Amino acid sequence: MAAKKTPSFEDRLRRLQEVVAALENGELPLEDSVRLYKEGLTLSRSCREQLEKARNEVRLLTEEGLEPFDEKKLDEEGE
Repeated sequence: MAAKKTPSFEDRLRRLQEVVAALENGELPLEDSVRLYKEGLTLSRSCREQLEKARNEVRLLTEEGLEPFDEKKLDEEGE
């Protein structure tokens, strides 16, 4: 049996948008609305966590790249 592939951020966001649209429509039975609401919360948390992780990674990479320029260090590496 093949392992389930974890949905991408874009797939989860797309599904979240579908859930929101269905809930905003207001034509679902109560049980379906509650089920979709729970699914939406799970998707929202998952997307938020992934965005936070990406933001922290970008911030870390940016901070590492902001070292002051040291011409002596560049000369030493060239030797």
